[in-house]
Amino acid sequence: MDYLVVDFEFTFYKKPIGRPRTFFSEIIEIGAVKFIGDSLKQKCRLQNFVQPKFFPRQAMYAMEFCMITPRDMESAIPFPKMLKKLSALYEANKTFFVAWGTSDYNVLDQCCYKHKLSNPIQKKDYLDLAEAYRLWKGVANTPSLKTALSDFELDADGLAHTALDDAHNTRKVLLKMLEAGWTYEAYVEAREEWVAAHLAKKQTA
Repeated sequence: MDYLVVDFEFTFYKKPIGRPRTFFSEIIEIGAVKFIGDSLKQKCRLQNFVQPKFFPRQAMYAMEFCMITPRDMESAIPFPKMLKKLSALYEANKTFFVAWGTSDYNVLDQCCYKHKLSNPIQKKDYLDLAEAYRLWKGVANTPSLKTALSDFELDADGLAHTALDDAHNTRKVLLKMLEAGWTYEAYVEAREEWVAAHLAKKQTA
């Protein structure tokens, strides 16, 4: 399996009141790095700003947080075009879609639904590296990407909350895990054990 490491920056609504009833998060930037599973060599990368279609006003909050300027957004592409570019880097059953946490896959899936497009990324190919790292380390709480980088004594590339930099940093953690002997098969086994233990604990509570 090859690895497609992805990070999305997306809109959010921060005001306590006035949130539009139908509001949902829209992707405004994608950063992705693909590398070959056998050689671990980088194959390609992708970075684009993405036009918010449904709630462009609310995008300003996220743009400020992610340091995206109005000038950056002049080169932004529509979501369907971004999806086509992403899909070109992914091959079902042969590519892990890797991200730190669950938000990236969820926001992609939701945006596909709202745009009435099929999500090209199969859920079974999704690898939540934050969960994989937590189970591998045997810790109770999911660590941040910054914590994982620090654990490996790695310097972070660029700036946090910029999509391509976050994708590169996620890739750095994944490479260190692979070099240290982590495997996807062991992750699946650990996850099944954790789910079983969690369910047993709930039943006895």
